Amino acid sequence: MKRLRVRMLCGGLLLVSVLAGGCSKQNDTMQGWIGHHRDDLVKTWGAPAQETALENGGKSIMYISYWSDGYGSYTCRRVFATDAEGIIRSWSVSGC
Repeated sequence: MKRLRVRMLCGGLLLVSVLAGGCSKQNDTMQGWIGHHRDDLVKTWGAPAQETALENGGKSIMYISYWSDGYGSYTCRRVFATDAEGIIRSWSVSGC
């Protein structure tokens, strides 16, 4: 019984580390766009799903992707915010 608990604990830790590694890679990718121009992002990622004007004169640029696994379907939203000159200043991710 003790060995089963140890295996389950190790398996759980492995799963958490794999998922955290995926998040880390995604965060690095998103962070890598800070300071780049919006046009460079669009050239690389393609046309965004949505682009909205912000009060500061910048834009909110949203990319949406869909994925599913054995438990359900999900919507991943990646959003970049630019300043008035089109320079990416921040980002957010949800559902990924």
